[in-house]
Amino acid sequence: MAITFGFYNSVAGDRVYDAIQLSSLFDGVLIDGVFEDFEDALEVSENSGMDINVAKGKAWFDHTWTLNDAVLVLTVPAADIIYPRLDYVVLEVDASDSVRENTIKIISGDPYSVPVEPDLIQTAEVHQYPLALIAVAANATEILDADITKLVGSYLCPHVTFPNSGASTGGAAVLEVQVFS
Repeated sequence: MAITFGFYNSVAGDRVYDAIQLSSLFDGVLIDGVFEDFEDALEVSENSGMDINVAKGKAWFDHTWTLNDAVLVLTVPAADIIYPRLDYVVLEVDASDSVRENTIKIISGDPYSVPVEPDLIQTAEVHQYPLALIAVAANATEILDADITKLVGSYLCPHVTFPNSGASTGGAAVLEVQVFS
């Protein structure tokens, strides 16, 4: 289709718009990422035992928004008794017809003498954006802040940017007005 347009009120059902058409209004205005100065930017931190916190925040990925309006507590799966492993805390966008939702969850890696990051899902319908990497020591019974590498703001999970202004959400826009008499 060469030309698309919208939005007009429907008359007898002749106008039907989908979520992608509505979200495409932000194309060229926002580049995908986590909003840097909205609440606590989905920061991952220790809680107690094997629990971690994902702070409040907001993100825009794949023409969808995700809002976490309260601290989300996730439990890191039990550690291996012999080998360490690496886990990701991810924001997952699942646009498949059977799911159609965004979630924040833990993706566990495999225990190994020299652990590697787990593979992230990157398909036509499912994308995972890592908020943090967690080093789970062998036989660990707690996760501390020292075990968490924050990835929000990295190339794996960038901050939202505004391409036409060169600014990120990290600062307020300033409008300078000159008045001539």
